[in-house]
Amino acid sequence: MTWFNVSGKMTLGIEERTFSKKVEAKSESMAKHKAYALLGSACGLPRNKIKIDKVEKATG
Repeated sequence: MTWFNVSGKMTLGIEERTFSKKVEAKSESMAKHKAYALLGSACGLPRNKIKIDKVEKATG
C-alpha cells in the first residue's frame, strides 16, 4: 500500500477549516474514501461538509 496526503476544507457550523491528513491506501480514490471516513468519524461530519481539494502521493 501507498501513503497519500489528502487536503481540503471542512465546514463546522459556520466556520470553515482546512485539513491535511496522511492516509495509507491502494489508490487515490481509496485514499479519498478513507479520509472522508476518518474525518467524518472524528468530527461527526457528513461527507457533504467535507471538500477534498488535493490527493497526492506522500514523499519521504
